[in-house]
Amino acid sequence: MIEGARASYVFRLDSLQPAGVPPLAEIRGRVLEAARFEKKKEVARQRAERIAAGLRDAPDLLAAGRARGVPVRRAGPFARIAPPPELAREPVVLGAAFGLKPGEKTGLLAGETGFFLLQGIARTSADSAAWLKQRDEQRESLLWPIAQARIQQFVAALRAEAKIVDRRKELYRPTASSGD
Repeated sequence: MIEGARASYVFRLDSLQPAGVPPLAEIRGRVLEAARFEKKKEVARQRAERIAAGLRDAPDLLAAGRARGVPVRRAGPFARIAPPPELAREPVVLGAAFGLKPGEKTGLLAGETGFFLLQGIARTSADSAAWLKQRDEQRESLLWPIAQARIQQFVAALRAEAKIVDRRKELYRPTASSGD
């Protein structure tokens, strides 16, 4: 166990292996699995590039994709803070979606979970006046839990450091002179 200024660290040794490159016989399964995964990604990329090339001149990606038997999905309307589930783990794709104008299409986008083609359908501008009216309320609702957590941490730290001596019995004990 190592004690640091901010935390204590506990380490456990589960196995001991000699330094260097392990023999292929020991890691063969992991190497094959990694090679298969890379091959699958390359095949998926080639297929996605073929599909993207076929859809490049299509005015409507939804209709053209369905006609070719490609899985297509219409997502929206959505905001950056609440994207559809298929885009939630795809920051590059989500950013590209917000950069599109209606009717504009992206090229092939490589995401974390697959390849994407996007077409802007509609765009709604934010109502700045309405947001300004509720800005203070929104700020308060976001900051209130943080402030409460800090207060609770402060009180917990005070309780942990406090040296409390209970002297109530001494203070409330009847004295001999009070019965005169």
